[in-house]
Amino acid sequence: MRFKGREVRLTRKEFALLSELARNQGRVMTRETLLDRVWSLSYYGDSRTLDVHIRRLRQKLGESSLIETVTGIGYRLLDSRKSSGQ
Repeated sequence: MRFKGREVRLTRKEFALLSELARNQGRVMTRETLLDRVWSLSYYGDSRTLDVHIRRLRQKLGESSLIETVTGIGYRLLDSRKSSGQ
């Protein structure tokens, strides 16, 4: 995929997670909802995998402020124009 004019290589799960956040841009997505929608109800692993994928997305996109952590709830994708001060 391309982000701000540069190629960004994502895994399938990273892409699915970013897509889910983008479909709900500006809205807080709970950890449970993201795990259910991206990993499905059949996922029985540690919910920390979500945090690892969020961290990797932030690194790959080069903007740690684009995906906001809402403490105790989950995550929200912000408008990239607002997060970069444009």
